Amino acid sequence: MEITEVKIYPFDTTGLGGRVRAIADIVIDDILLIKGIKIIENKHGGLFISFPKKATSSNKYIDIIQPLSNDFNEKIRRAIIDKYKEIMSFQAGGI
Repeated sequence: MEITEVKIYPFDTTGLGGRVRAIADIVIDDILLIKGIKIIENKHGGLFISFPKKATSSNKYIDIIQPLSNDFNEKIRRAIIDKYKEIMSFQAGGI
């Protein structure tokens, strides 16, 4: 399985005390679209992703998308984080 497209929608919630930096959509093998993956900055400045979630009747949140392979999960994470860094570098006038 290959990630054939990554779209990043950056925004900044720092002023509100939030850590979400962007939302990502990915396309896998040109046939599957996953929308609403959050890019979150941890307190040390590192970035991680959070797959879309839904609330259960007991007000717990569960992932509605979950890669079953650690390798594929890392491939998704790397593609999203790399694209985010590329966009943010471009917006800052880097590349």
